[in-house]
Formats: sequence, structure tokens, C-alpha cells
Amino acid sequence: MKDSKISIREVKTEADYAPERSFPASYFTQGFRYGQWQEAMGRKVFRFVIREADASIGYFQVVIYPLTKGKAYGYIPHGPVLARLLDTEIAAALRETLSRVGRENNLAFVRFDISPKEYAGNALGQSSPIASYYGAYFQSKYDWVLNIGRSEKEILTDMHQKTRYSIGLAERKGVTVKKVTGSELLEYFETFYALLLETSIRGKFALHPKEYYRHMFQSGKIDPSIVLYVAYYEGEILAAHMVIFYGTTAFYPFGGSRRDKREVVPAYALHWQAIRDAKERGCTEYNFGAIDTGEAVTHENWSGISDFKRKWGGRVVVHADFRDLVLKPFWYYLYIGRKYLKRLLK
Repeated sequence: MKDSKISIREVKTEADYAPERSFPASYFTQGFRYGQWQEAMGRKVFRFVIREADASIGYFQVVIYPLTKGKAYGYIPHGPVLARLLDTEIAAALRETLSRVGRENNLAFVRFDISPKEYAGNALGQSSPIASYYGAYFQSKYDWVLNIGRSEKEILTDMHQKTRYSIGLAERKGVTVKKVTGSELLEYFETFYALLLETSIRGKFALHPKEYYRHMFQSGKIDPSIVLYVAYYEGEILAAHMVIFYGTTAFYPFGGSRRDKREVVPAYALHWQAIRDAKERGCTEYNFGAIDTGEAVTHENWSGISDFKRKWGGRVVVHADFRDLVLKPFWYYLYIGRKYLKRLLK
């Protein structure tokens, strides 16, 4: 761009694209490995570095998802990750780059939710309708996050007494936790997916295709930041949680459990072990994932799991609103109309 100090460069390798180095509090959805999981599903992923003069001030990766009639859309999950406000100069550079990606990939629109929220501004794109927030491919609007940069005693003291009691109960009942990493992960994949599927049916929430989770497990063979926590009771597996350690945060993106033998509360044992491990790794936050707050973006049947997460102590993190850079208006509004109709018929 003429006379602009902002430039955006596409990069291909993990050495050139590692947001967590400059932005350790950023979300794993902007990490190189997350993009690889999408590529393993046959999706195109484009990664970029935003520079101002000689300094890198942001990163983002765009994942391409198909629509109908050869059209597609791009999504930048919890990104771009920025070091300062998205002003008109950064917005102009992003618009130019994303428009080019859009032309080359027949995109109807590109969706993003700037991180951190405070740097979002409104210089790029338009607000996304609430009805279009829902879907397995989109990231949450509200997360529950626990500060673990404190002593275990302080964490235990601040949590709800029922949670504190349940951690001890699981131990007294004889629940044990196994940490699964590396090549051993794939041995547990079918068990994990069966638990996840059972939980999704019970909780009425959507899953990614089964192969998506398999690719994560395969990636974990060489990535020590991916850990599966498995709860055993009397020789049986009752629950399993996937945890991703990224930057200064331990993320709990998904897990599953059996409906029976809930009285031994295996989920409490799993989360507590993961929290303790995260502290040892130097993490300062434990992200329990999405919750329902009763605000703009609401989810049916989430009250129970949301209450469970809140009782660990912590705070709600509200992400930036979705914004859409519309590239093909007809196809974009057709997509939005379909989302509205789906919500109305639900």
C-alpha cells in the first residue's frame, strides 16, 4: 500500500508463524498446529504476519470452509492476534489481503473475531447477525477461565465448596488419572470418541467429523503439548479430557464421560490433575471452554455444564463480536438467511 508502514506477508512454515512467541496469551486456534488439523481435513489454510515497519504486530491464519455451488467462506478463529488497536491503516492492509484470498478461493465472506477484544475496533467488516454465531466450526463467544498463577491452596480456597469436596471424593473413591501422550494417544482414540459422542448426544451439541479428532491424536504423537487425561475406576474408563497447552494457557476444548457411575465424579479428578500439570508447565490460566451466560449468544442445555465450570472459580472471558468482510453479497445474505431459518425451525 502506498506510503503505509503496514505490510502483510504470507508465511508457510512453523518457524515463521508462531503467534504464541510474541503473544503467549493468544488462543491455540491461531496456532500453527490448529491450522494443520484443518489442512488434514482437506481445508485450505493461509497464514500471515502483519508488520509495521520492521516489527511484527500481528498474526492470523484463515481457514477455508466450503459452501454450496463452489463457493466458500474464510474464518479467522479468535484472530487476527494484534499488538494494538485495529485502526484504519491496519484495516486497509487486511482488506486488501483478505480480498485477494477471497478472489483466489471464491469466498462469499471472511469472518473474524479480533484478539484481544480490546483491539477489535470497527474499522473492518460488518457485525455478524447473532443467528450466524452457531455451528461446530465457530469458536465460542464466552469462555470460563481460571487464574492458576497462584498456589494450589489459593485455588482450592476460592473454588465452590462442592467442587473442593468432589476433588477429594474422587480420590477417596479410588478414581485414578492416567496422562496419555505421544504414540500411545491413538490407542485411546476409539474410547475417547465413544465417550465424546455419548456426551454430545446427552448434551445436544454438535461435533466435528470423527476424522478431525483423529488428526489431533495423530498430531499428538510428536507434540507434547497435547495430552489426554483418562479417568479410571475399578479398571474401567469413565471419562477422558483432551487438554492443549499453548503459550501461557491450558485449554480444555472437549471431553466425554459415561452416564453411569457419576457418583465417583471422575471429571473433577481429570480437571484437577490437568490444572496441577498446567501450573508445572508455567501456565497462568486454565481455560474450561465455552459457557452459556444468558446474554446475546445463548445455548440450550448448557446450564449444567456452565454451572460446573463456574464452581471452579474464575471469570468469564467475553470475546470480540464476530465481524464479516463481505465479498459476494448475494451469497453472503443467502448464507445468513439460511442461518436465520435454521434457528427459527429449531
